[in-house]
Amino acid sequence: MQAWDVVIIGGSIAGMRAAIAASDAGSTVTVLSSSQPSSFNDDSMQSGLASAAGETNPSTHAADMHRVGADLCEGDIVSATTNSAVGHLSELERWGMNLRRNRNGNPYLGQLPGQSNPRTAGTGDSTLRETRSILEEQCIKRNIPRRGDIEMLDIVIDGDRAKGLIALDIQTGEIFALQSKSIILADSGFQSAWNGDGQAMGTSSALALREGISLANLEFTSMHPLTVADTTLRLPLDLLGSGGDVLGSDGQPMSMENGPDALARAIIAQGGASLDLTSISRTTFPWFSGVVEDLQARCGIDCTQMLIPLMPIANVTIGGIPTDANGHVVNGAWDSKVKGLFAAGDAACSGLHGAALNSGDHLLGAITSGAIAGSTAATFANSSKHSGSSEISIALSEAHHFHDSMLSSVGSEGVNVGSIQSDLASTMQTHMGVERNASGLSQAAKTITQLQETPVALSDQSPVMNTELVSLLRTRSLLEVASAAVSAAQAREETRGNHVRSDFPNTDSAPPNHSFTSMDGKVTSLPLRS
Repeated sequence: MQAWDVVIIGGSIAGMRAAIAASDAGSTVTVLSSSQPSSFNDDSMQSGLASAAGETNPSTHAADMHRVGADLCEGDIVSATTNSAVGHLSELERWGMNLRRNRNGNPYLGQLPGQSNPRTAGTGDSTLRETRSILEEQCIKRNIPRRGDIEMLDIVIDGDRAKGLIALDIQTGEIFALQSKSIILADSGFQSAWNGDGQAMGTSSALALREGISLANLEFTSMHPLTVADTTLRLPLDLLGSGGDVLGSDGQPMSMENGPDALARAIIAQGGASLDLTSISRTTFPWFSGVVEDLQARCGIDCTQMLIPLMPIANVTIGGIPTDANGHVVNGAWDSKVKGLFAAGDAACSGLHGAALNSGDHLLGAITSGAIAGSTAATFANSSKHSGSSEISIALSEAHHFHDSMLSSVGSEGVNVGSIQSDLASTMQTHMGVERNASGLSQAAKTITQLQETPVALSDQSPVMNTELVSLLRTRSLLEVASAAVSAAQAREETRGNHVRSDFPNTDSAPPNHSFTSMDGKVTSLPLRS
């Protein structure tokens, strides 16, 4: 059995930044990802990195976070994140990021929806790609091994301590165990429940649920306003800080003061809107050449001459595995830590974003939470010993039995996995979309239960490269998390941030609290940390 100081689940931006931090703190580190090492899907990050680089201090940045997040943000998390933002931007530059610059040679800062001042730096439409490339290079320099096509089956927790994990090598069909002093959950959210694209299946959240860890704030789902109508093509918000405008049905620019989620809801309420990029200067367009090419190739739109029709879709989930300020996973109470278990990025819910996501804070949050979780996990690992080999062996045996039982059902009657994913997406779009109500949420809960009980047909009995089986495992996880999300939405009987209850008035002035949802759908509330 292999043993590592720190094992990171998910090759995301947050996961790689965590790996770098843990390695720099002296720990042995490995990264496991369900996709290939260079192909993790971070497409939900649709803008550059926000920082107070052009402001006297980060207080306004923090105030914008709290305002857009409907006062559900954790103050200590917001302060730590905004205070470190300039440092993270400088670090990316030092590692080789070629930022857009203004005439004075300073990083160009765009003012995006929800920002009181110009605050977002980046490389046009390639910020995410450049960030991934830089972090991958830093991982390679540190000789951090990254394995792809690894499907997580179980995390082994004994008492209040994480001991290791069980995983499936998709290419070989081998089920194996790893012993670890620290585990960092850093893969995706679960927005595939709405989009049905199989890209963000909530695997880490499902793993936590099965271990009795309640998830936090699952009712909050961010919509991306710059989605081309009748497609899943999402354009970077940075366009709005470079001369682009969103025009309403009356042809007038729409308000962006209250953030991207508020803009998305306004677009949906109007039945659509248009993105006008014709005012972007010729010197700026080269930074968005990818956008120009995608619009022409996929939609037949010449964005230098034509308006772009918009209709928002679900972009990223805000809730997930609850963590404290240091990335420790907590369960049931702020001071109840699961020792050796950490989370970062979209899999985690630290309270940074509150009830809605603000422009530029998604990428910032991923990098910051990854760096903190990696450092803390390494500190814990460096003062701990490996343990739990017997518990890991038992979990490995159980995983083999479960895997064999699934393969033995090959040839049985049932529906295909794609049909279940499609039905789930339709249910979530209808009842867990931009507005929710008690009747619709009740119907969503009933439908998801039926989908969980629906027999699934498997035609491939080979354990090697059995993508059909992997898809079934991921869909099982997605249904579990989606069910918990519906329970959370039913329990929050108020409108707050991007959780809009049409059967309850806007009660953003109500005392803010976090919702915690368990595997059985039970929802409890905790006030913000004092």
